[in-house]
Amino acid sequence: MKYVFLKVFLIILMSLSFSCSPEDGKNGIDGVDGIDGTTNGLGTLILTGDITNEDAVKIIEQGVGKDTHTIIVSNTTNVTTLDLSKISVVTKLEVIDNEKLETINLSNLKSILDNGIIRNNNALTNINLDNLTVIDNLRVSDNNVLPLISLPKLLSNAKNLYFSRNPLLKNLSIPSLTQARTLFIANLDNLTSIDINTLENVSSLTIRENKKLTTINLANLANAFRIKINDNDMIKSITFSNLESVTNNIDIREDLLEVIEFSKLSAFPTLNIDSTVLLTTVDFPLAEVFSRLQLNSPGKLSTEAIDQVITTLVNITPAITETVISINGIASAQALIDAETLRTNGNTVNIIE
Repeated sequence: MKYVFLKVFLIILMSLSFSCSPEDGKNGIDGVDGIDGTTNGLGTLILTGDITNEDAVKIIEQGVGKDTHTIIVSNTTNVTTLDLSKISVVTKLEVIDNEKLETINLSNLKSILDNGIIRNNNALTNINLDNLTVIDNLRVSDNNVLPLISLPKLLSNAKNLYFSRNPLLKNLSIPSLTQARTLFIANLDNLTSIDINTLENVSSLTIRENKKLTTINLANLANAFRIKINDNDMIKSITFSNLESVTNNIDIREDLLEVIEFSKLSAFPTLNIDSTVLLTTVDFPLAEVFSRLQLNSPGKLSTEAIDQVITTLVNITPAITETVISINGIASAQALIDAETLRTNGNTVNIIE
């Protein structure tokens, strides 16, 4: 135990800063000779090594204050519970490589001004971020038993959000988020639901390799720079009810995909859709401006789906020109006639049975 408390003392000592007032004041505001030490708190609060829950409580009591800007919980071997509910604003939060940590209470944390990292915590089952409204960057990955990520009040300030390799995570809920630069959701083997229905604008959206996710419906997403959805083993339906424009590419590759709907999509450079089963619905009725449409899916399109696509394209006003359209499947006689009209207008159309 002497070794434990020596390490705790050294951690606190390395981070302390004191004022140089010549006289003692109240509540420790004058520094080391004050009544209570440093009530403004440590700039950087570090919890590490073989400290116990009781040790952690003392460090937090002595170290947390209005000057605390960084919280690091790293490589602990005995801590199971942390109460950091006194914290409301930090610049950086790191919770990394903690062997037995099960619960973290951050119930009053409202802002992470720079980076939040929650990674490789083998026993973590609960982290309370219920009041977090502002964050720049957040990465939650490699937490082996974490079942839920809920950020109910996170608003439009998020830049980069990464959620990956949390094998027991079933639900991802960010129900107030409207804007993000990057949203990355990947390798969540038990993920069954995504609640991000208020999202309106995102630069890069990636949803991939989530084995149990069956549907994607981002009902309010209107604009994106890039969308990539691939290798989600059980996805059968993808719906973008309000997506209007994508600046870069849309790339969707799913084994079981049958239905894909872009009800309001009008502008996109390239749309690529691959499925190993028959695509029965491919709907983008408002398409106007695009360069390449790749529907040469190995599972092919149904004749009805091809009719749906070709009818949409041939009726665009003014007529589209200089586009490349590739489709796998058996086209109806009318679709073949309409495809020839598209070629006459200067488009490249390939329909391969």
